[in-house]
Amino acid sequence: MLYAVGLGPGDKKLLTLKAVEVIKEVEEVIVPGKMAYELIKDIKDSRIVEFQMGKGSDVAKNLAKEIVEKKNDVAFCCLGDPMLYSTFHHLYREVLRLDPNYDVEIVPGITSVSSALAKAKVFVERGMLITTPEFKKPDVVVVMKAKNPREIGERLVSEGFRNFWFLERLFMEGERTERELPEKADYFSIVVAKL
Repeated sequence: MLYAVGLGPGDKKLLTLKAVEVIKEVEEVIVPGKMAYELIKDIKDSRIVEFQMGKGSDVAKNLAKEIVEKKNDVAFCCLGDPMLYSTFHHLYREVLRLDPNYDVEIVPGITSVSSALAKAKVFVERGMLITTPEFKKPDVVVVMKAKNPREIGERLVSEGFRNFWFLERLFMEGERTERELPEKADYFSIVVAKL
């Protein structure tokens, strides 16, 4: 199995319990650079595989081939969260290209976004846009407190979004993850839309 483990914003004390548990249990730990290595070196020895700018997909192809062939339990540990502007997406795509049924588990990490809000003591109460300096149209929209998922989906379809996920009560009793958007949902619901 391949684990993508988020290491958070750079403070060892902000590693999640789940991240530490996975790192301790896997057969091999791979990190994409020195900063990630420094965060976990006291937990378990790891191998640094540099993802240099412009060469990330080549590195990912070689690493994915190695992972799929060995079939070991491997943790790829990256700063922040694996799903938010991370080097992990290169590796993920390559592993699934080689073996579409390969087991992959994502262990979320504390994001730089939530860390920045905490440091600045800024509360998000109405909405928030996370983007890169180019200010391109987003390719992913996340709607929190999605009590009317189907209605939200209809609005997002008009903006060009075609792929939807409904998630309710994440990591809690009664967790649901579906591709169909229900009419109604509870307070702990999220709609994820992708172009």
